[in-house]
Formats: sequence, C-alpha cells, structure tokens
Amino acid sequence: MSEFDRIVDGIRLPWATSDEILEAMKTFQIREDDVWLVTYPKAGTTWTTEIITVLSCGCDFTKRGEKGVNFVDIKRPNMLEFAHVTAAKKTSPRIMTTHMQSRHMAREIITKKPKIVYVARNPKDNAVSFYYFHKSNKLIKTFDSWDEYFQAFYDGDLVGGSWFDMNLYWWNRRNDDNVLFLKYEDMKEDLASAIVKISEFLGWPVPEGKLEEVVKHCSFGSMKNNPKINRTNSKIIDVSISPFVRKGLVGDWKNYFTVNQSEALDKLYEEKMKGSGLTFRYT
Repeated sequence: MSEFDRIVDGIRLPWATSDEILEAMKTFQIREDDVWLVTYPKAGTTWTTEIITVLSCGCDFTKRGEKGVNFVDIKRPNMLEFAHVTAAKKTSPRIMTTHMQSRHMAREIITKKPKIVYVARNPKDNAVSFYYFHKSNKLIKTFDSWDEYFQAFYDGDLVGGSWFDMNLYWWNRRNDDNVLFLKYEDMKEDLASAIVKISEFLGWPVPEGKLEEVVKHCSFGSMKNNPKINRTNSKIIDVSISPFVRKGLVGDWKNYFTVNQSEALDKLYEEKMKGSGLTFRYT
C-alpha cells in the first residue's frame, strides 16, 4: 500500500479507483445498447476511443465532441461527480471505457450483453508504453528504473493487475456475439480495415466516400498532434517527461528489454497463455 495505490481482491488499483466506484459497479445498470471499450492500460485506449466516438456521430467531425465518453474506472481531481453517476444520466447509446479486470467490472455486463470492443497489445510494447505513463503521470507510482518496473509488470503487480489475466479473459470471450477482439498491431498495419470492422460490429456505418477522411483523422500522427487528445495542457501528465500519446510503434520494446528480460517474458507467456492460441506480432 502506498499514497498512490492499494490492493483490492489481489489487484493493485490507483487511489482514483475508489472503494465507492468498486461498490457502484456491483449495481451499475448496464443498457443493452451501451458500447464498452475495454483495454489493459496503454493498449490503444485513446486511439480506439476516438474511432468509436467519430463513428457514433456518423463521421461528422463537427459533432465529434457532442458524444461524451465515460471512463468509469476513476474520478479525476477536476470531476464534480463520479463518472458512473454522470453515465447514469446519459442518453443512449452510451460510450464507456474501462481498464478494470473482469472481477471488478460492472456485474450486469455479462447478463445485459452490451457491445464490447476489446483491444489487446503485445505485452512487450504494452509494458514500455505503460512504463512511460508511470513516469509522466503524477497520480501513480514512479519506478526508480526500467528494471524495477519490468519486475512489477512481470509479476502483474501494477495498477490494473496482470496483463496476462486480462487478455486471456477477453480472448476466451472473443466468440461471444457482443464482443469484438482487436489487436493493436493489426490496427497499426491496416487502420482502414480496423475502422470498418468496428463500424460493422457497432452498426454505425461509415458514410460512402468518408473512410479515407476518418482514417486520416484517426491516424496516430493526427492524434499526437491534437493538443486535446494528447493532453498537452494536462495538470496530471508531465509532458516534459513523456507525452500522453508517445510513439505508438510496434517493436519499440527492443530499445528497453534486455535479452534476459525478453526471454523471461517469452517463457512466462508460454506458461500463462498455454493452449489459448493467442499470438502477437512483436515487430
């Protein structure tokens, strides 16, 4: 336990994910037309949120800000009320995002079966991105070194819990009618196809002739250069250490992992994900 986080049900959570939020998720009312984006932290959350938000307004960029997104995990310092309280007042369809492991998610998600988009990122690049988030975010623990952080990631002892537990859970639900399982690396390789896939899954079509414009708007470069999306003026993110939207590369892990660390994580992956069939591209 520290000033930044605590362990609940075996999962380390940030203080911003309060006991009140966890309790509220037990009875939070899900609607069948809800859209939930579920990710492990720094696995393409902001990127995919933008895609879903643009699709929700018919790809009319002038209306992009009209559809608010509720991040139900946390209560930020500037929020007047909890996100789940705000969400309960929203008109449908609601768009909500969470990093919660399955045991802490809203219980009705399983019974009401809203649309769920899950994005998975290979564990090595995911680890590096989350490392920089720890370095720049003023509200969560900062590690003294990459080696110290790597051990915490390896042990699943970071805010949000184990990368392996979360990705395996949603991979095992990938064939549910209300679940769309995407891989970050595939989105990077062919963003247009990913946008179409999300569009068809949600039933929010891309207007004819508009796809190229949506791809350009949702490209990583465009996201990085958007001050609002990249939280340039955030009081929580120290952009002098690392911008919120950093590199977004596939294979950047090679600049951080030692050979021993890479081999250790490969071995752990084999143990944790044995028989699952879930594989990733690392370059």
